[in-house]
Amino acid sequence: MSMTDTDFQRLEAKVDKLTDAVSKLILFEERQMNQGERIGRCESGLAVAETSIARVDRKVDMWVNRGIGVWLAAGVVFTLIQFGFKFMSR
Repeated sequence: MSMTDTDFQRLEAKVDKLTDAVSKLILFEERQMNQGERIGRCESGLAVAETSIARVDRKVDMWVNRGIGVWLAAGVVFTLIQFGFKFMSR
């Protein structure tokens, strides 16, 4: 059985389609690799941002606790002064 010209053209068309498919697959893999690298950079930046946010949260909590403590101390001092004035005025 010998190959005719039409058989050869059909085979050539199939090889061309296969070449196109492989080219598209290679392009897809390159894009996916680039996207993976970009996602990796985004994850690194996100980790830095999360660390920074945690640090700021700790500082805010510390200052809020200090503020509450100062206001409580001021309240106690004010109460003691008021009590002292009432006690001395008798």
